[in-house]
Amino acid sequence: MSKQVKQFHQLITTNPSLQEKFRQVPDRASFVAMAVKLGAEHGYSFTAIEVETYINSNFLTLMKQFS
Repeated sequence: MSKQVKQFHQLITTNPSLQEKFRQVPDRASFVAMAVKLGAEHGYSFTAIEVETYINSNFLTLMKQFS
């Protein structure tokens, strides 16, 4: 699992604006694409596959945060 994805997730947990953006995505593919795009905009570098792996490993936590 990518350390960068985990660091980006920690940033999201402290940033209400980013949280709201993720809450509005309609599906998982859009969520992953947004994570890669916004991660890059905030200086992180990871792939969609790394995001998918992180989601699979932290599914319950993410569902509580973004639903």
